[in-house]
This record gives sequence, structure tokens and C-alpha cells, in this order.
Amino acid sequence: MLVELDVFSGLPNPRWRLDERHHRHLLKLQDQLSAAPAAPDPPQLGYRGFVCSDASGTRRVYMGHVSTPGGALDDPSFSLEHFLLDHMPPEFASMRGRIAALLGPSRSR
Repeated sequence: MLVELDVFSGLPNPRWRLDERHHRHLLKLQDQLSAAPAAPDPPQLGYRGFVCSDASGTRRVYMGHVSTPGGALDDPSFSLEHFLLDHMPPEFASMRGRIAALLGPSRSR
């Protein structure tokens, strides 16, 4: 799975690949979420979430919501965002704290 942290304007966003084990775990977390009527649109500038792409399509994980090819999901504990932050490569570690502060404390994953 290719993961992109959608945060920059005019510069390339950080990207990395989740290995198969972490990809499966992310999908398990997603399967535990409930349907939502819609997911909010991210702002034009600043943190716009994570864009995750795999063979099933693209999903956006943003502020406790997930937009998938099949519809929107609620993630009130921000489990997917915290999981993706926890699995960012070390070269992007300087951004981890700033994004985590926007999300609030990590809860049960």
C-alpha cells in the first residue's frame, strides 16, 4: 500500500509504502469502523490527511473519517490516523508530533 501524507502545497508530499503485514492490519482497523453519511472535505492548506492507495482503490483518512471507494466511514478514535503516524518512516519523524497534536491523544487501536 502506498501512503501519502497530504500536507504540503507546492512541494512533494511525504510518501512511503506499508509492508503487507501493516497493510492487512490497516484494513482490519478499517473493517471495524461504521458507515458515515459523508466525510468532511479537507482544507486547501495544511494537514489534509493521509491518502492510501492499493489494488482496491484510494482512501483518504482525515480527522476521524475515512473516504473509501465504497463510501464514508467514522473513525472517532482516529485509529487509522494514529496507526499511519506510528508507521511513518524515520525520515518524516519531524512531522509526526505536529500531526499527532492536531488529532489529540491516541486511544485504543
